[in-house]
Amino acid sequence: MNFLIDVGVSVDSILLFLGGIALFLYGIDLMSDSLKKAAGSKLKTIIEKTTGTPLKGILVGTLVTALTQSSTGVTVLTIGLVRAGLMTTPQSVGIIMGANIGTTITAFIISLPIEELSMIILFIGVVMLFVKNRKVRNIGGILAGLGMLFFGLETMGNGLKPIASTDFAIDMFQAFSKESFGGIVLGTVFGTIFTAVVQSSSAAIGILQKLYALNDPSNDFYTISLRGALPILLGSNIGTTLSAWVASWGGNTDSKRTAIIHINFNIIGSIIFIIFIGPYDWIVQWIEDKFLTPYSMASIAYAHAVQNVLSTAILYFFIKQQIKLANFMVKAKDERKLPELVFDEKLISESPTMALDVVRKGISCMGEIVKEYYEMVKVYTFENNPKVPEEANMLEIMIDNYDKKLHDYLIKISQTGLSNRDSKRLSRNLDTIKDFERIGDHLTNIVEYFELRYEAKQLLSDAGALDLKALYSVIDSMLSRALECLLTKDKNLANEIIEFEKIVDKMEVDARYRYIDRLKQGEVPFVMSANFTDVLSDIERIADHLMNIALSVIEPLHLPQSVSTGLKKHIEN
Repeated sequence: MNFLIDVGVSVDSILLFLGGIALFLYGIDLMSDSLKKAAGSKLKTIIEKTTGTPLKGILVGTLVTALTQSSTGVTVLTIGLVRAGLMTTPQSVGIIMGANIGTTITAFIISLPIEELSMIILFIGVVMLFVKNRKVRNIGGILAGLGMLFFGLETMGNGLKPIASTDFAIDMFQAFSKESFGGIVLGTVFGTIFTAVVQSSSAAIGILQKLYALNDPSNDFYTISLRGALPILLGSNIGTTLSAWVASWGGNTDSKRTAIIHINFNIIGSIIFIIFIGPYDWIVQWIEDKFLTPYSMASIAYAHAVQNVLSTAILYFFIKQQIKLANFMVKAKDERKLPELVFDEKLISESPTMALDVVRKGISCMGEIVKEYYEMVKVYTFENNPKVPEEANMLEIMIDNYDKKLHDYLIKISQTGLSNRDSKRLSRNLDTIKDFERIGDHLTNIVEYFELRYEAKQLLSDAGALDLKALYSVIDSMLSRALECLLTKDKNLANEIIEFEKIVDKMEVDARYRYIDRLKQGEVPFVMSANFTDVLSDIERIADHLMNIALSVIEPLHLPQSVSTGLKKHIEN
């Protein structure tokens, strides 16, 4: 159907434009995801470990964003690391600045004159997606995304030209192109809102590039001027901060401050260039006249790069002020702060025994995080809370971080000349750290199970809930005693934990048999049966790991007769 609507453009053109945007967005997303998969988990490690100074952070943020083609993804990941306590707010500032520079690469990719090759690139990429080799598939995803990006851009352009020819569009472009303050504000607001809606500054800038390239002086056809495009470009930098703000919701004070720094950085940078819009316009126009063809998509790419690079260069000297402003805007709440682990490398050589004392404090902190995680999971078992899966992910990251840092520090201590007593302490510490880490894994399994149940709107039966409550009550006693005897070395408490573990073993078997009986009688849906028994197994294994912690407190000479002949369990799963 090809009829005209009130503004004078066919529905076909609108659908072509919208379809092109959809292909363009999916192409960017596919390319970004494939780049992340190709890079593996190293990106998070790089971000976490190479941000000692703001300048290093800028370089890392630029590189990682250029590789992943997603400034939003890098910024959200950074906020997640701050939220998990793996990075401080000052460390995050450089990465955020660098992400703004790295994202300019996308606009340059879009401006490449390879639209004619888009279908060939897309075809090659799709073929590679069916290859078994993972690396080849990742490369195929990158090529398929790139091909789809350019095909979507071409499709979008075909629909955009008729739309841009309407009186309504011409009037709007003229309003944006006015050199008055009102025209600048209108363009900035439009760019902000549009980018916030599509949740992609790359998409907004890509459309702007295509719109600018539609200018055709030879046919006396004009869309938007460079002066009109620049405020929209600046607005897109503001609109893209919405994702970062959403990512900080429900987080701690530091993660919210990091999001605020990102928002302030983009807003302040845009305001600077709005104030100096004249010189900004002149610089970009000079680049176009000197190095590019008139109305080139690359002109917008250079405008984007100039703004972000210069904003970063200017605001780099005001990092401390940005942090102070964020602290002022987001007041500190009365949050429970986990003690920061300080690993003194010199202490290892000077006094390995004191270094082991530092590890002991770290293990205690790790245990407190595990306890917090357990309490949250226990409540989530009987009451749905949509925020729990995200919180669980953060706690799991924190536990894994403690595991890695403590383990690495202990390995360094082990390379020194330790006494026999300290060697035993070190070995027990390694075991305890691994036990806490595995408890965290089992808690994550339980969260994932109940997340699926809540999504399927399947609640526990009364009998099933009673069994889990009974098991949790014993785990409560074991966990509190385990944390206490780690600090006090109270062997009586440790022996109580060993006895509790025997009780959990019997309770788990009984609960499993009762569940099978209910299943046979049709009282519960079969679809979730295997998973429920897995939850029972997870709880039983948590008890095993708590018993291992108790056994690490008891020296072999002090073990009761029932366990002195080697009862200690070595849990591998």
